[in-house]
Amino acid sequence: MALRPLKQVAGAVVLLTACLMLTMTPGAASLAQSSQASESRNGDSLNSLVFQYRTPYFTKDLSKNAVWADLKAAGYVSSGQTLKVKSKHGDMAAVMLENGDTPCWIPAWYTTAAAKSVQETSFAYVALKPGTVLALAPGGKLTWAPPKQVEKLVAAAVWKDWTGILISPQAWHTDSSIARPIMLWVRSANIQSRKAIPEGVLSTSSSVSVDLARNVTELLLQQGDAASKVKKLLGEPSFVEHSANLAEGGKPLRIGTTWRYERPNAQFTVSFAADEKLEAWKWILPADPKLQLGLSVDGDYKFCYDFTSFPGTATVPAKPVWRNQGELNDAYLLGATDEVLLVDGDDGGFSGMHEASSIYAVDKASGRKLWQVNAGFGSYSAALDRLRGTAAVYTEYSTAHHRYESWVRELSLKDGHPIWERRLPEGHHMQMYAVKDSVVVYQMPDSVKDDGLLTVLDRATGAQRWTRVLREGQMILHTESEDPNILLQDGLMLQALNPKDGAVAWSVTGRGDIHRDLQTHPYYAYGNIGLPLQPERGAVRWFLIGNEWMLLNTGSGEKLAQYAWSRQEQFETTNEQRYILVQQSGGLSDFDGSKVEKTALYDVIAKRVLFTLSGKATNGMFDADRLYVVLNGLPVAFDREKGTLLWEMPVTTHESASPYTMDEMAKTRYAVLSRYLLLGYGSDMLVLGKQDGQVVGRLSDNQIAFREARYRKGIEGLLNMEGDEIYIGSSNGGLAKYSVKALESQLDQVK
Repeated sequence: MALRPLKQVAGAVVLLTACLMLTMTPGAASLAQSSQASESRNGDSLNSLVFQYRTPYFTKDLSKNAVWADLKAAGYVSSGQTLKVKSKHGDMAAVMLENGDTPCWIPAWYTTAAAKSVQETSFAYVALKPGTVLALAPGGKLTWAPPKQVEKLVAAAVWKDWTGILISPQAWHTDSSIARPIMLWVRSANIQSRKAIPEGVLSTSSSVSVDLARNVTELLLQQGDAASKVKKLLGEPSFVEHSANLAEGGKPLRIGTTWRYERPNAQFTVSFAADEKLEAWKWILPADPKLQLGLSVDGDYKFCYDFTSFPGTATVPAKPVWRNQGELNDAYLLGATDEVLLVDGDDGGFSGMHEASSIYAVDKASGRKLWQVNAGFGSYSAALDRLRGTAAVYTEYSTAHHRYESWVRELSLKDGHPIWERRLPEGHHMQMYAVKDSVVVYQMPDSVKDDGLLTVLDRATGAQRWTRVLREGQMILHTESEDPNILLQDGLMLQALNPKDGAVAWSVTGRGDIHRDLQTHPYYAYGNIGLPLQPERGAVRWFLIGNEWMLLNTGSGEKLAQYAWSRQEQFETTNEQRYILVQQSGGLSDFDGSKVEKTALYDVIAKRVLFTLSGKATNGMFDADRLYVVLNGLPVAFDREKGTLLWEMPVTTHESASPYTMDEMAKTRYAVLSRYLLLGYGSDMLVLGKQDGQVVGRLSDNQIAFREARYRKGIEGLLNMEGDEIYIGSSNGGLAKYSVKALESQLDQVK
């Protein structure tokens, strides 16, 4: 016989002693036998354990002195998983989770061969005989008497003559974590009565409590479960929609199906891949007590909770005219002609970056994609020419050749056919803009000591018209095809250059110091707000020149209004250019968008403040005698003349777990219908009643997730309306067209 190391022999003696002690407990013989079998299978039980059933783990060791409030899991170990063991004693073992740096505690019985025989059963309410205790595992020594006031006990599994009982944590949620339910065990003979629970604990006809349903989803649903199992446990969903992107970051878009279960104060979504295997779920529950979104369980973002301040938002099954499914996470509308939509596709990468991006065209009548240019992880932009029916597209990276190649291409909107293309010099950061009949290529300086270069191309042929070296302090500003002139800012001077020959068409000079224009800020939408379906608004817009904001006509240079720059103020435009929302932050430092103390509605023509609101007001939209804004993160309506509050969207709390959460709730501007308002809010496209601000519901199959450093993209490109047409982008690649009349008719049917 081969000699075993002393350490292993000692471990065997400890295990044998424990097993002998357990023989004094009913059912312990099976535990001892299965523990020995597990040790034999693993080779050395002090090195690793193989889990035979989904097992709760705890952040601290449990003992007989543990109180009922301690009986909550921090997470679960999946069946078949192997973990390293730090120590074992009694019923418990300390294990190291994958990528964990501190041990967690698990009931060791679930790593024995016996646990393989656990069978999940139909649910039943049970009453226990007096004096019955519940054990952490069948035959275990760790037992507790149920508290006097406890929710109904529900049986969900059996092992031999033991029954598994679902136990909710006494407190489900803290600011930073979710407590998870566990299963305790009783001798089946100690069950006094049973009452069967019908299948489908989340079906519309079920009377099962939300806590019990959470127990079921937490303990009995796992990644990879078949849709048939989910339907048996939860019942028929209330609605079926496209899922969010199920792929990991940097991988191709993978859209599955989401089942949505809705109750008045709780909602649950579960998402399946194309093979009908479970991949993600989310609970949407009332804020407790703070608004908090995307709180993951076990650190896995695919399984998470939203605690919202407007719970139970019912789905409105309004059907779009069409829905186009893109190939990347986000679809932002860039512009449109009478026949074609131009769309920006973005994979929504971290902090504004991306692994994949695209520009594509969609037929306005049918929703069919006409063509697409893939831009990979490089810089890209597009400029629509509505009169010509073309789009100039700049890409920095070639996805075909897998290398950096900078190109400008003029494409036909109808079929994507190149009218001309031009390769640009490599090794420089480029920006492409457009003006009337010209494409503008701005080679930015590589450093503060280097020169920039302006190159102007004929829009019809791509031929170079002229170039100009740009010295330190000179920069080209963003323009669109409707602009008649190229805009060159040189310190305190703004010049308009004729695109045909570079001659100065007009110039404006400011005074004071040169300040940073924050209109390109990725987290806010300061200054001019673009409206893709109303490009004519861009002919008049604001520019920061020295110590003054100037509202200029870009064709003539005429100054229509002005507003003094302040280091503690920023503003954004409304849908009526005469009025701006001026945000003011406190303290002595520069403007801080997260610390806005008040917002003034300012009339730039009359040069006066109409009224002042406490806090931060954004997304201003006038409609007849009303002003709709998002105030401190909440949709509200004011009388436009008096500034009196007409309504605020009803919420259960004004608190949020993060100072930025409320800022991030509104993802779009308002779309104003005859009787309703649309607003991308939270992760949904909400419908509000215009008269009272009540939440009518969420439009089905429209996901609007938060995208870091893409706030302006969302405000300008996710929700746009013109005439009878509404276009809604999304965070799962969808772009949908709705008829205003048809949508309002469907909304009128909602009870």
